[in-house]
Amino acid sequence: MLKPLMDDDLNRRLVETLQAEGRISHAELAERLGVSRPTVIDRVKRLEESNIIEGYSARVSPAAALKPVVAFVAVRYRANNDEALEQKFWRAIELEPDVLEAHTVAGEDCLLLKVVADTPLGMSERLRRIRALGPQVTTRTTVVLQTHFQKPGPSPFPAEVHIRKAARK
Repeated sequence: MLKPLMDDDLNRRLVETLQAEGRISHAELAERLGVSRPTVIDRVKRLEESNIIEGYSARVSPAAALKPVVAFVAVRYRANNDEALEQKFWRAIELEPDVLEAHTVAGEDCLLLKVVADTPLGMSERLRRIRALGPQVTTRTTVVLQTHFQKPGPSPFPAEVHIRKAARK
């Protein structure tokens, strides 16, 4: 039986390094990890093909994009089992440029969105557009006052490894 890709220490170190520095060259990556450049190229290709690495992008600060108002918006709507209407709803959410994330959630709410805006009034307008997407759509908004950190994705290492690293510092 084949070992899953993320059970391999080299793959985990590759992913961790790419999460921190997505623009690092294959040559630099190979040097840091102590392996050959063709090994790095092959491993990265397999990690991409298996969708462990989903892509590469630049993280842009909302404030730098002149959209410093960040909010998490819980959305409730009445599902009426109309697939076409639901697809239209999802497409409209996806096309809204200031909705950065959308998650289906368990509990009283249906969705959790991460939304940005230029001003509180701009956030109000975005919420109005979201509520207008269907009958009986309601929102509950939590505005972010300060972001302490963001991570580029989950760590490829078990939690125990991070606890041991922190203890050594």
